[in-house]
Amino acid sequence: MDSVDSAPTLEKVSLWRATREIFRDSRSTWKNLLIECPSSWRTIRSGLSWCCLLLLVNGAFWLFGGLLFASLEGWHESRYKCGALRIRRHFIEELWEQSSILPEDEWRELARQRLIDFEDQLHEAFSAGLTSYTGKRTWGFWDAVAFSMTTVSTIGYGHIVPVTWLGRMITVCYSTFGIPLFLILLAESGLLLTRILKLSWVYIVRFHATPSGKRICSSNIIKNFLKLMHNTFKKIFEQGKSKKFIGPIFETIEGFYDNTINSVNTTRTFCVDDQFDISAPVAICLLFLYLLWGSILFFLSEDWSPLEAFYFVYITLTTIGFGDYVPQHPLALLTCVVYIIFGLALTGLCLNTIQNEILRTSDNVRNKLCTILGLQLNSNEVVNLGCLRETVLQPDTSCHPEENVPVQLDATDRDKKEQ
Repeated sequence: MDSVDSAPTLEKVSLWRATREIFRDSRSTWKNLLIECPSSWRTIRSGLSWCCLLLLVNGAFWLFGGLLFASLEGWHESRYKCGALRIRRHFIEELWEQSSILPEDEWRELARQRLIDFEDQLHEAFSAGLTSYTGKRTWGFWDAVAFSMTTVSTIGYGHIVPVTWLGRMITVCYSTFGIPLFLILLAESGLLLTRILKLSWVYIVRFHATPSGKRICSSNIIKNFLKLMHNTFKKIFEQGKSKKFIGPIFETIEGFYDNTINSVNTTRTFCVDDQFDISAPVAICLLFLYLLWGSILFFLSEDWSPLEAFYFVYITLTTIGFGDYVPQHPLALLTCVVYIIFGLALTGLCLNTIQNEILRTSDNVRNKLCTILGLQLNSNEVVNLGCLRETVLQPDTSCHPEENVPVQLDATDRDKKEQ
């Protein structure tokens, strides 16, 4: 009876001890990392301070745009909507007053005439660019701030747009100064994010070498999960390569997968710098995890399905900005501004990495096709604009790779060359 009761107690103690060891090793790993990479940590802190300052400057610029557009476009909106509301109120009051006085035919004629006047007022408001319900205000202050932020970030949902010529001209001037200011913030955020990711990878590798990290990675759950995923991918690749038309595609994907596994650096030297030099599959996985995080945020805050939230986040971070899905309240968009800024930077870096990988693959395919078909690759020529007509085009011999070979000159040859 005593041995049965003591088993759960021992399990709880071992679990508590393992948890304490994990926290102790993670803390000691972080302290050792700060001692080993002090300049990287100082650079990250200074970059974080600089990004916060740029964010405050951009935020003040967005608030200024919110006041400007809310006062200008809001006044235009209120003028037309108040006119429509006034005609509708008079229309209802007059019909009610005349219903007990006029005969039925005259009352019907009066109602028809007042209804035509109300339709004309609505048509005039629609022609002036108002598309929302008369009881709903489109150009509130926070709506205008959200419009300013999406304009300078080039997302441009298009759910609200300026309708006056003065508002459009101010939008042109506002975006002319706002877009460069936002791009500075975006570039600095990308550099900061790159350093944070690289330093985080160094921390993960260092923690993996600790007893707690080895215990976690050597557990059967982690091993079996990774082995299952690897075997599943290999099985899919083998089945895909056996197909007739889509076999080369799966072969290329398998090459990307093998290069990603081989490029994981855990033993060699690693440079914590601003260069986003990761493989394309790792960039895709990193971007997918970031999009998944944002999808969860908007799924919880908005009345959207998970697919709709993921679609909105992707359309936002790629600056496509269709505008078919927009948060109901602009504050929901403004509270996620830090996520959007770092997401725009990460999306740009990852898409650039994927683009470079596709360009390298396409260059290899083009070189193979040109070799098989006997076609000529890039050939450069120098045109002498001041020469005679019969010698207009002369090939540049320095462009041929077999003749562009560096030569080491000795002392006598160098003296002759100088003379």
